[in-house]
Amino acid sequence: MELNKLSLALAASLVSFSALADTAPVPQVIDADHHHAHESDDHHGNLDTGPSQERATTINPQPREMTFSVQAVVDCDVSSFATSNSQTLINELKTQGAGCVNDLFSADSQTQIDAFSSNNMYYVAKHATELAKTYSGTGSAELEALFLYLRAGYYAEFYNDGVSFTSWVTTAVKEAVDTFVANTHFYASNDAHGKVLAEVITIMDSASLQHEYLDVIEQWLTRWNDDYAQHWNMRDAVNGIFTILYRGQWSSAFKTAIAGRESLVRNLAAFAKDRSKLNSSSEFMAVNAGRELARMTQYTNTTIAPVVTSELTALLDQYTMYGNGDAVWLAAADVASYYTDCAEYGICGFETELKSLVLSQNYTCSDTIRILSQDLTLIQQQAACDKMGFEETHFHFELETGNQPVADDYNTQLQVNIFNSSDDYRKYAGPIFGIDTNNGGMYLEGDPSVPGNVPNFIAYEASYANPDHFIWNLEHEYVHYLDGRFDLYGNFSTPTEKVVWWSEGVAEYISKQNDNQAALDTIADGSAFTLQEIFETTYDGFDVDRIYRWGYLAVRFMFERHKEDLAHMLVETRRGDWAAYKGHVNQWAVQYQSEFEQWTQQLVGGVPVPDVCSGNNATGSGRVTAGEAICLSSSAPLWLSVEAVNASSSVVISTGHGSGDLTLRYSNQGWPTGSASDVVSAQLGNGECIVLDKQDNYWGYIQVSGEYSGATLIVELDTTECRR
Repeated sequence: MELNKLSLALAASLVSFSALADTAPVPQVIDADHHHAHESDDHHGNLDTGPSQERATTINPQPREMTFSVQAVVDCDVSSFATSNSQTLINELKTQGAGCVNDLFSADSQTQIDAFSSNNMYYVAKHATELAKTYSGTGSAELEALFLYLRAGYYAEFYNDGVSFTSWVTTAVKEAVDTFVANTHFYASNDAHGKVLAEVITIMDSASLQHEYLDVIEQWLTRWNDDYAQHWNMRDAVNGIFTILYRGQWSSAFKTAIAGRESLVRNLAAFAKDRSKLNSSSEFMAVNAGRELARMTQYTNTTIAPVVTSELTALLDQYTMYGNGDAVWLAAADVASYYTDCAEYGICGFETELKSLVLSQNYTCSDTIRILSQDLTLIQQQAACDKMGFEETHFHFELETGNQPVADDYNTQLQVNIFNSSDDYRKYAGPIFGIDTNNGGMYLEGDPSVPGNVPNFIAYEASYANPDHFIWNLEHEYVHYLDGRFDLYGNFSTPTEKVVWWSEGVAEYISKQNDNQAALDTIADGSAFTLQEIFETTYDGFDVDRIYRWGYLAVRFMFERHKEDLAHMLVETRRGDWAAYKGHVNQWAVQYQSEFEQWTQQLVGGVPVPDVCSGNNATGSGRVTAGEAICLSSSAPLWLSVEAVNASSSVVISTGHGSGDLTLRYSNQGWPTGSASDVVSAQLGNGECIVLDKQDNYWGYIQVSGEYSGATLIVELDTTECRR
């Protein structure tokens, strides 16, 4: 039995260029290539997304694994689906439900082969047909699970060479869909119905039946109203009609069927031009309607061609590029520019004009950093500059770069582009920069070997970002720039060995240092990866924990335990000797695995630093009693002393809590002066740690410096681990 927590998942993104994407709370995205992207309603949680794959040129069934909200933990036994007894399978599907059926998308090859025989698909479809006849329109967990199984089957058939269906499978699936569509409650309006409806509409596409349901698409376009719009699951479900239109372009049967559907074109245009949808929960659907109207410009020499031209021209005239209805305008213009002659619609070069309108603020931090922004205050701009300046200094210190770029790197100035919100990022960044935006920001390195190349970091303001500047992922993305310029030879695609663990891990480590609760949580929940697995990480499948959390942990481990080995590795990556780099990490995977496991367990097994700062109890300079936590005064620098440190086998100094960034220095020779005898802990934030072996002299001397508040310090004797 497997304990399965229902989670939300994104479909595969579709774009290809030198880019690194990062994590953030983002919307559900069905298809995310910037020329082909579909907007979708916000999920009820935070998702992490990342670099995407090249655009598919064949119709592959959508994974779209979860279309329902996060629920309670349920017991799943995916192996029970791997049976040749169709009745047993049907019973298991209905008993375990959609949350467990969803696991079939990622099940191992043999489980998929056993679960998705033609007989199983046929009899599940037949059973779905019978249930659809008596469906009440108020939702059905059983029908949802059965249709999800059928959809997973087509997904497995596309990706798993061992799964293949006979023609009568699709006939049976179509019968099930037709029966559900013919049910008098097909156009019901409630969230429970929306969950089942989403599966049915999606399988219209998964089974390559796009051409069969143009009437259904047209009905939803004309029926949609405020009552439907108030239900999240209904919006999610009916939004799927635009995916059918999008993916139908690779079906000859669909292209034949759509060629004469003038009424569908007009209804699609009317949906996109409906002003009442602007700034409403249905606006994203109007955006998708505009996209699909523009995509129809590819169907030249057909009955619908002049209607498409007329309706698209009217839409572009009705709305503006920046202002009223701009989300719809930009979606239509973006797609039209891809499929047809932009001059016909007067939209050539709109991206350049849009950039000047949206990112109208220009602020130069230094010779190496320039900020273009939509609506940052001067205080925010300078705070962002200060933060990147601090991080640049810290990066060079930790990585021991000597401020020397790798050979053939001309990325002398980074352009930081900041949108006012995640909504504006999703709306404008795609057309301006040609990227997908189902993520928390992106770094575009370009080709650093070309003089004059300008790398771009694209991000947005968010209330949950660093309150100093409120720019989401600023610190992480800036490290990507520094790492690419000073640590990795060539551009994003140059390395011939896997470096994702390093690229994402070092960005997380330098930007967060020891303050990364998400990484500690992933250790505690038991989802461990070995060093060998971490070093082999790619963006395929986009496993957030593996890419970001365990990448961070591996990098932090090497910095804390084997920094000299790391320095040797960086010699190779800086000159582009990827075979030598591979030799290093292969050796570490074997040599350090046991130590890595022990180290990770120590991270989550330690005792936390107590938070003793409350009221006016802060301590200034003076004597510290071992074992007693004190609240540090913010009047830095502070000078503290500990007696009898030479009577113990070890001394450990830990700090934590509060805000700001403090630095901890220690000496057994007298007050710390910056000499070589000092021990220094200078991580980002207030989480500092110094561990010392037996001391020679009676007094231990501590200096606390930096700008911080609310921080706790504790000195402990005869222990070997810092508090966390």
